[in-house]
Amino acid sequence: MSLTSQICKVFEAVVHDEIVQFLDDHELIKDSQHGFRKGRSCLTNLLLFLDQVLKSVDEGHCVDIVFLDLAKAFDKVPHLRLLEKLKKHG
Repeated sequence: MSLTSQICKVFEAVVHDEIVQFLDDHELIKDSQHGFRKGRSCLTNLLLFLDQVLKSVDEGHCVDIVFLDLAKAFDKVPHLRLLEKLKKHG
């Protein structure tokens, strides 16, 4: 059950679409980005990553992996500084 109002959900969808479109138009986001882009999810990211790791192992390369949990990272970002950086990017 969600406590978010329908207006907030619609607004969030509009803002999301505009931000993603802006990032795509100005090539500010890498093609490898997954998670919030159409046709790409955390699962597709994991599958591509696994494919690259297995190819490297098959070729005899050593593979080291570091996992970072960034789930709460946005909560720790200084929002005023983030807004200033966004303004500089237009």
